[in-house]
Amino acid sequence: MISTFDKILKIHRPRPRHPVIDQISKRWSPRLYSDKTIPGNDIDTIFEAARWTPSGHNRQPWYFYLAKKNTGAYQKLFSTLDPYNQSWSKTAPVLILACAIISDQDGDNPYAFYDLGASVISLILQAQELGYFSRQMALFDKQKVRALLRLRDDIVPYIIVAMGKIGNYDTAPKQIIDYELNPRPRKTDLFKEMKTL
Repeated sequence: MISTFDKILKIHRPRPRHPVIDQISKRWSPRLYSDKTIPGNDIDTIFEAARWTPSGHNRQPWYFYLAKKNTGAYQKLFSTLDPYNQSWSKTAPVLILACAIISDQDGDNPYAFYDLGASVISLILQAQELGYFSRQMALFDKQKVRALLRLRDDIVPYIIVAMGKIGNYDTAPKQIIDYELNPRPRKTDLFKEMKTL
């Protein structure tokens, strides 16, 4: 008999039409995590990947806040999530707040959010290589985060990432399983080769 996890994995595991690196072919965004902590050396490696992300004019317009479970910081960051995200992310051993730095000594940075996205996927793929999975969340109270962290006006809280080892789906609440059994189709009309203009 096929397990709940195997059913979920069959739906969510990427099936690329062409060869891609393992970190992409094995990546997916679970809604259930084990309570296993992420060791400090792995955290350092994950953020080192973000640190080496390319950015426009090397401005590196990103900043991250890491909150570990069972700390006051985690509870505060968790409290900013909308009810849907709270319903599943409470199992994640870490939450990462990714912020864009929209201006610096060189003035406004129109590419800050693009560069932030690149740094986030860098840390997610590095985490994947180490055996950790991630799910990104846009639904959170950004004004509350801003107040809690006393962020400067030039720092924009943009996304929260839940990260950790995959949990035991065979004992997961029905609501989580129902979320995960929804397929995630991919667009196929992705690009057009430019020939003669």
